[in-house]
Amino acid sequence: MMDLQRILIPVTLYISSMAVMFYIFFFVILSSTKLTAEEVAMRFSKHNVAVNACVSYGDVKSWKFLRSKILEIQGDKCLCCGKKEVSMHIDHIKPKSRYPHLEFMIDNLQVLCPSCNKKKSYTQETDYRRSNHLISLVREVKENKLLQRRYVYSMDVLEQLAEKRFTLEMKRKDYPQTLPIS
Repeated sequence: MMDLQRILIPVTLYISSMAVMFYIFFFVILSSTKLTAEEVAMRFSKHNVAVNACVSYGDVKSWKFLRSKILEIQGDKCLCCGKKEVSMHIDHIKPKSRYPHLEFMIDNLQVLCPSCNKKKSYTQETDYRRSNHLISLVREVKENKLLQRRYVYSMDVLEQLAEKRFTLEMKRKDYPQTLPIS
């Protein structure tokens, strides 16, 4: 009988303490964290407002750096029409809405004037860069340790793209205004 009491008392205490913990967890903690539909909608709308309000290019310092490098490599004239505007746009070749992981990739950016950028928006992905821009880009990525540290590049893909573009330019004297990306 004594052995049975030694076992029953701790088991009873254990079970009753577990019951108290479950009660506290389910009826006190969980009930206090339940949200009504209005609260969920309010929290979700706050999140959307915050996301839409943030700078779309991440932090301003990174964007300014990338912008200056693109203007240095590609020049300050529109790659589509050749115009030079006061404020040139830096365009994402593959749209950041569909390819958010490419937003800060220097090889996804090109210089366009505001009107060409507006015409290009919501149409096909168009790359206006010439082979010399791509070759300069490959050189810049190889030499610039900051770019190598902050962004991951496939040098083979960049070099193949530059070579493909250069070959097309050499074959055709009447170089097409646009080239397909792939």
